[in-house]
Amino acid sequence: MTLSSTRPVLVLLALGLFAIGTDGYVITSLLPDVGHALGVSDSAAGQLITVFALAYAVGAPVLGVLTGGLPRRPLLIGSLAVFALTNAGVAIAGSYPVMMVVRVLAALAAAVFTPACSATAAVLADDGRRGRALATVAAGVSLSTALGVPLGALVGAAFGWRVTFLAIAVLAALATAGLALLLPSVQTPPATGLRARIAVARTRGVPTALGLTVLWIAGAFTVLTYINPVLGDLAGVRGSGLAVWLLVFGVAAVAGNAVGGRAADGYPATSLAVVTTAGLALALTTFGVLASLGVHGRTGMVAAAVVLAVWGVFGWAFMPVQQHRLVELAAGDAGVVLSLSASATYIGISLGGFAGSLALTSGGVAAVGWTAGAIESCAVLAAVAIAVAHRRVRGVRAAASGMDTATSPTR
Repeated sequence: MTLSSTRPVLVLLALGLFAIGTDGYVITSLLPDVGHALGVSDSAAGQLITVFALAYAVGAPVLGVLTGGLPRRPLLIGSLAVFALTNAGVAIAGSYPVMMVVRVLAALAAAVFTPACSATAAVLADDGRRGRALATVAAGVSLSTALGVPLGALVGAAFGWRVTFLAIAVLAALATAGLALLLPSVQTPPATGLRARIAVARTRGVPTALGLTVLWIAGAFTVLTYINPVLGDLAGVRGSGLAVWLLVFGVAAVAGNAVGGRAADGYPATSLAVVTTAGLALALTTFGVLASLGVHGRTGMVAAAVVLAVWGVFGWAFMPVQQHRLVELAAGDAGVVLSLSASATYIGISLGGFAGSLALTSGGVAAVGWTAGAIESCAVLAAVAIAVAHRRVRGVRAAASGMDTATSPTR
C-alpha cells in the first residue's frame, strides 16, 4: 500500500500514541494538585509516574506473548478503548490506592497498543517508505512530550487536573472510533511464545540496539523529567510560561522525527544513530555548562531556546532511525522486537527520572545537565561501537562473497 492511501490510518495511530504519551508524562506538571486531592505527598504522587513506566516495561513483553497471535485490528481497537476507559477512571479516582491500580491498568493497555501500532505501521507501508510510515506514527509520541504535556498542564491549571485526564480519555476514544471505521484487516503474525521472544532478543545486534535505546532515553529524561526547574533556573521560565518553551521543543521534535524517518530510508541506521546521539549529548551537556557558568536572564533565555531546538531535532530523529534498525535486524518478528524496544524505552525513562532526581538533590540544575550529558555520551560510545562492528561484519561478508565468486566454476 502507498503511504498516501494509508496516511489517515497512520494519523489515527499517531493520535492514539499522542494520548498515551501525554498520559504517561503530564502528571509531572500536575503532581502538587494530584497529591493534595489524594491526600499524599508530592513524592508519593510521583510514584504514579514510576509505577506507570515499570508496569509498561514489564507488561509489554509479557502481554506480547499472551496477545501475539490475536488479529491486529481488534487488538489495536480493544487496547486503545481500554486505555480510554482507564483514563476516565483516573479522572474520577477518589483515593491513592485506586489511582495506583488504574494507572497500572492504563500502562498495561498502552503496552499492548504501542508495539502493535508501530508493527502495523511497518506492515501497511511499502518497504521503501517504511521509515516515513514509522516517523508518522512516532510523531504522536514526540508531540505528546512537547505539546500534549504543556497543554495538559494548562488545562489542569484552568479547570483542574481531573479534566486533563478526561481530555486524554476523549482523545483516545476518538482515535478508537476512527480506527474502528478505517483500519483495514492486517496480517496477523504467527503466535510467538516466550522462548521465541527470548530468541528474538538474542538475535545478533538486537541486545546492543536495545541497550542503546535505554541509554538514549535515559539521558533525555534525566533533564526532561525536571525541565521545569531547569528552565526556571536558566531562563526564569515558570508556571504557564513553560508551555511556550516546550512548544519550541515540540516544533523541533516534529521536524527531527520527520528528518529521521526520511534519512532512515536512505542512509545506514548505524551511522545515523551516531550522529543523532552525538547531537543530543551536546545539547544535554550544554544545560550543565550554562548552569555551571551561572548564565541567566536574557542570555539564558536565548541559549535555552537554542539548546531546546537542537535537542528536539537530534533527540527525536533517533526514534524512527532506531525502529527502522530494529525492524531490519528482526525483519520476520517486527512486532516482537518493537515490543522489546518499547520496554527498553520505559526502562530508560525510569532510570532517567531516578538519575535526574539524585542529580537535582545533590548538585542542582547544573548536576542534572552534566549527568544527562554523561549518560548520553555513553550512548554515543555505544552507537560508535555498534557502527564499527556493523561495518566489520559487512566487510567480512563482502570478502567471503568475493571469495565464493572467485572460486565458483565458470560456465
